[in-house]
Amino acid sequence: MKYRFTSQVCALMLLLSSTFFATLFAQTATKSSQPSAETIKIGISIVTSDPTGSTQLQGAKMAIEEINAAGGVLGKKLELLPVYNENRNYPKAQALVKTMIDEGAKYIITSGGSGMTMKAAEITIPANVMLITGSSSSPKISELNDNDLVWRTVPSDAFQGRIAAVFMDSLKIRSAGIIHLDNPYGNELGRTFREVFERRRGKVLATSKIPDATNYQNLDFKQLVDAVFSQKPQLIYIIGSGEESAKVINTAKSYFTKDYRPQLLGCDANYNNDFLYGAEQTLIEGMQGFVYIHPQNYPNFEKFAKAFEVFQSKVSNDAAEMSATSLASLLGAVSTNSYGATVYDAIYSIAYSMLKAKSINPFDVAKQMREVANDHGGATVINVGEFAKASSILAKGGNINYDGASGSLEFNDTGDVTTGTYIIWKVKDGKFVEASTISFP
Repeated sequence: MKYRFTSQVCALMLLLSSTFFATLFAQTATKSSQPSAETIKIGISIVTSDPTGSTQLQGAKMAIEEINAAGGVLGKKLELLPVYNENRNYPKAQALVKTMIDEGAKYIITSGGSGMTMKAAEITIPANVMLITGSSSSPKISELNDNDLVWRTVPSDAFQGRIAAVFMDSLKIRSAGIIHLDNPYGNELGRTFREVFERRRGKVLATSKIPDATNYQNLDFKQLVDAVFSQKPQLIYIIGSGEESAKVINTAKSYFTKDYRPQLLGCDANYNNDFLYGAEQTLIEGMQGFVYIHPQNYPNFEKFAKAFEVFQSKVSNDAAEMSATSLASLLGAVSTNSYGATVYDAIYSIAYSMLKAKSINPFDVAKQMREVANDHGGATVINVGEFAKASSILAKGGNINYDGASGSLEFNDTGDVTTGTYIIWKVKDGKFVEASTISFP
């Protein structure tokens, strides 16, 4: 069932929720249950201010519940070790990753942005722990010297930046300014856009970087806004999350006149209610952007989504989880469950690779990730809900090709998926609407 909220109600609920539940998350951040030595531990780091955090956690939980109900992996049950971080607090994120490793996790899933994944990798790679993300998209992740231990089930921003540049070129946009977060996500998305845009006859007139901070209450945005808007480019590309992107818009209000009104372009990180209700509505009307979504009319996602709806209706009443759920429900974005699917597929990819390797050692498992997911001649296609079938095939030495909930899951040499779909969104009458979708390759 879908609910509609007025912008005033949503803003109030977000304020109350973020204040009250941040305290709850802080109190529960390190209270993961004591794991059993007889289980295979998979850690997951959730950023509670991320609107997709709740669905990522639930996607992982549902996958583990299904796998355990079907007999587990190599005679053992999977056990999820969740930890919570309120925002992009990198030192805390690394401490939480260490906690999960100390508790026995050899596999860790990250959420909350590419910076969080990059910082986690600084801990996991030396510890010989596999790291996999269903939401971090910086191309920098592909460049890590990771011994094949870092993977992701969401497309790299090498694709989002390229698609954005080509789309703007199709609208005859020839000049642009970029304001982006100074972190792996913002830097690489901005760089990719610039390279492709300028190859297609465009010109980036100015670029400003937003410091990567946990909050922006004391940051004056005027200087970085002036540096870009004063050049009066046709396009302003804003690459940031809700809070900082809204502050960019509101600070730039004086530049919006009857003689100059730039096309605004956004990204997946500002496709949320923090941005929608934080920015002045008249200024963002007509703004467009991109956000990852599952493939359209895809039977495996549809099957996952039906089961996920049932699962979400019966999740535990844990205070931390419920607070995340209530915040995410305000988003109302169709893409939210797409990230539940990517994390669901991360768990299944690991589980199938363990079965193929007949080992739970991360290096052995990494060698099988492409083997169980990519399309090989003669391999049996495994769809969502076919774990028992896949287990039987792998036990007999057979080969499988897992087509996941989020897509076909073809992994390349750097552990990236090679296909993906994006919504082209637009702000219309104070709401996000889906203008169209675009897929690659």
